[in-house]
Amino acid sequence: MQNNLRRALDIAYERIRRQPPAPISSIAFTGNYGLCLGIIMGAQACNGLTNDEAASERAHLAMLAALHDMQGSGRGGPSAH
Repeated sequence: MQNNLRRALDIAYERIRRQPPAPISSIAFTGNYGLCLGIIMGAQACNGLTNDEAASERAHLAMLAALHDMQGSGRGGPSAH
């Protein structure tokens, strides 16, 4: 994976991680999720990511989305304690 691509994905992932699980932030989360997915799909289409790398990045993105959902519903993460 190219260094610039890795940096762009890391920045986009960090934006997702920093989103508080509040209803108002769902719009921001959706935008950041779309940004990450667009980077992954675009990079794969331009051969910047192999199929295995793209699958791994999509799995990482899905994990972040699941974590965000759990925190928002109060079933997990720091807000549940």
